[in-house]
Amino acid sequence: MTRAGWFYQRRQKETFAFLVVRFFRAYRLFEGIYRDFKAVEAGGGKDLAAAGLFARIRDLEEGIVFDIKEKAHALFRSDHPDRRGGALLPTGSAPGIGELELALLGGGVDYREETHRVFAALRRSLVNRSLDAYIGTGFHMFMILRESLYQLESYGPEYSREMEQVARIETLTRRVGYDLDDEEEHELGHIREVAELCQGITADARKLSSNAFARCRALFRGTAEIIRHSIEETRDNEVLVLNLLREQELVEAVYGPGEAERILGHMFRSVGRADTSGRQKALAYARKHCGNVESLAELSVRSSRRRAG
Repeated sequence: MTRAGWFYQRRQKETFAFLVVRFFRAYRLFEGIYRDFKAVEAGGGKDLAAAGLFARIRDLEEGIVFDIKEKAHALFRSDHPDRRGGALLPTGSAPGIGELELALLGGGVDYREETHRVFAALRRSLVNRSLDAYIGTGFHMFMILRESLYQLESYGPEYSREMEQVARIETLTRRVGYDLDDEEEHELGHIREVAELCQGITADARKLSSNAFARCRALFRGTAEIIRHSIEETRDNEVLVLNLLREQELVEAVYGPGEAERILGHMFRSVGRADTSGRQKALAYARKHCGNVESLAELSVRSSRRRAG
């Protein structure tokens, strides 16, 4: 491999590792926003425009989600000449069924090695393609959510005030016994119709926000599962291993308590003794292959405390 190719592969490893960690952070932040949205919705949804969700979604998109999308493009849509040699295959380069048939029909002592290679390449290609699609779709759905919340918070209160003014005018004229003439009836009718149309926009934005929230959450969860498929088969990415060790709490915020160990255990299932934890194997791997290991001593202490407890 050329020096340029080595540096490209290293950059790909870093980009994927940072994409994973930033996605986990975005997932956790979105879950907090979603919980607050559901609380407002449970109260009838009338306070949605005043809940401040737009600013939080905007900050999440500008601070993390856009960067995740850009990293996915760099990983899965690059035409760099050294791409094929990296840890992540280009989405269109996986071997097909024809190669698998040749491997299976070929027999001999090496056919298992060949089928393993073909299966692994097919899996990587499918996971990469799916991850690219999920992240891209999620980004565009996030934009829809952001815009619908903007509509609610920017225009919804004004439309509501206009409808209240129409109702007050009608109540006042009835209370004082004021008879509207034809011109006044005509104007009030126009005001009422336009205000009702604006209220319809608000209702549509509220419905769209609810649907977009549900869709974004489903996409976050689907992306998390695809990322899990990817990281569990990527133990040769030392940058990723180091970040998973450092971010155990973040990993478990996404997948649940104890899942960090299960993920690391699966990554290193064929390495070392069966009675050694996945975390211990990952720590050993990181010490051997990573240059930035200053924090691993504290990680080892914490790991020992967990086992003792």
